[in-house]
Amino acid sequence: MTIWMDRLIKPSPTNEPPAPGAQLRNDLAVAVTVLFALFLALGIRSQVYSASQVAVLNQGALRIAYPERWVQRSAAESGANIDGSTDAGFIAVNLGSPSTYDSRVEVTSRPLSPDETLELARFERGLKLSSEVSGYRELEATVMQVLNGLPAIAATYGFVADPTRDAGATGLPVVVEGQDILFVQDGVLYVVSLRADAAEWGANAHDFAVVTNSLRLQAPPTVAAAASTSSGFTGDAQLEGGN
Repeated sequence: MTIWMDRLIKPSPTNEPPAPGAQLRNDLAVAVTVLFALFLALGIRSQVYSASQVAVLNQGALRIAYPERWVQRSAAESGANIDGSTDAGFIAVNLGSPSTYDSRVEVTSRPLSPDETLELARFERGLKLSSEVSGYRELEATVMQVLNGLPAIAATYGFVADPTRDAGATGLPVVVEGQDILFVQDGVLYVVSLRADAAEWGANAHDFAVVTNSLRLQAPPTVAAAASTSSGFTGDAQLEGGN
């Protein structure tokens, strides 16, 4: 027994501690390995969250990206649109949304009337929504541009939805926040709608950015220039009106 204890206590000649220089090299090698693994994991995570699919609309006239994890649905599968219609050309929803109201993107399009302006189209859409959904309220409308500098309007609004009613459940209604991006391309009015539970809007910012980045949504150069030279100005040009 004494021999075994001596062997355990006495340092082994084959396990002598490394010299200070060798120890430093070992520590640096471990640190580099850990940092490499960390950056690799962050890169994989970023690729997963940034991965997207592309929807092609109107025979290739418009291509729009949406998160790869979202599921494309038909209007019948996802229920009526927020305005009560079923004319959405494209719908994709996030079935992993924590809310009973699934975050989604919808795209509709129609020919623009000869005497119809983008502002008039936005105003008429607001009137339609206010008559077909509960508690509709437009919060703001901002002048923007999309694609190769096409004029656009981004209208932010809210309304109340009851996504569990159709399933016969008794869940509470949900306050929904939405943003419509309206623009005209080749005589066709497009409305790209982003919507989510208002309490989860911020959590959906990364997913919504996949859509808006594919549209190259940004403030017009004149607005951006005014924002950089005007103190106290946010850079967003507000439109008159609202509902």
